[in-house]
Amino acid sequence: MKTKLINKKFTSGVGRTANLLSRIACLGAAILICTSASAQNLFVSGNDAAGGEIYKFTWDGGQSIFASGLIKPWDLAVDRQGNVFVMAFCRDCDGVPSKVVIYKITPTGARTTFASGLGYPSYLAVDSAGNVFAADYNQGVVYEYKPTGSRGIFASGLYHPVGMAFDNSGNLFVADNNAGNLHQGSIYKYAPNGSRVTFAVLERSDQPADLAFDSMGNLYMADLGGNIYRYDLGILRRYPRTIFGSVPNSAQSLVWDSSGNLLVVNADSANDNANAIYKFSTQGVRSMFASGQTLGESFVCLAFQPLACCQ
Repeated sequence: MKTKLINKKFTSGVGRTANLLSRIACLGAAILICTSASAQNLFVSGNDAAGGEIYKFTWDGGQSIFASGLIKPWDLAVDRQGNVFVMAFCRDCDGVPSKVVIYKITPTGARTTFASGLGYPSYLAVDSAGNVFAADYNQGVVYEYKPTGSRGIFASGLYHPVGMAFDNSGNLFVADNNAGNLHQGSIYKYAPNGSRVTFAVLERSDQPADLAFDSMGNLYMADLGGNIYRYDLGILRRYPRTIFGSVPNSAQSLVWDSSGNLLVVNADSANDNANAIYKFSTQGVRSMFASGQTLGESFVCLAFQPLACCQ
């Protein structure tokens, strides 16, 4: 029995080591891709004096308007082909006032309604096959939309789902909000077949917003209280949580770029430090990436087009 236990631990250790080496190889491949291809463009939903916009930031800091005429745009996601999906309100769509829709905007800027009938703006994610996942905050479900636009329920039984992110194995991680003493918030891990396990139980004081993975497979959570939490890969301990960094007001959206920097929306229009996008180095050093006050803008959510590596 003792020998079997030792063998089991050894096999588990080998598996974890192989997984870590695979992620290191993925990081190296991503770096090679980034040095041989054009850098990623950053897409940001937001608002200015003209209304709802999607801004595009190029690798050299240039800013332009990619799409306009939106009503309170919220989260956005980009597929491998460069199509941008964004949640926004659609006033009087199909005779229903203030309904939430998902728009699809092609790389050339052509916009169509991809999906409708959502209860409240929340977060989006796109998998490697181009399926779009939308968290319905009010209904407590995650919808899966095929590239054709057909909809199915991927996950249900949630309280208020918010941020979502895919790992390199195609598992979907979903942050579910606390509800005082009635519901304990958690981060759930869903396998591609929809089976669920609890990845982490949140603190009562947590206000989860968004999720993102770095190139090594560590999971990061933006908290509306201002902190960015990191759940480490967990070779020695299972997913230890630390504070990676913080923003002055509210960490609302986060995404990793191809150079290993974490970009975070600091959202709070009532403060001099808001509204802004901060950039964190891999060591957690914070700097200003863009300030909304410069041009009278407000930023909401972030998205990059995914790399071809390890998806």
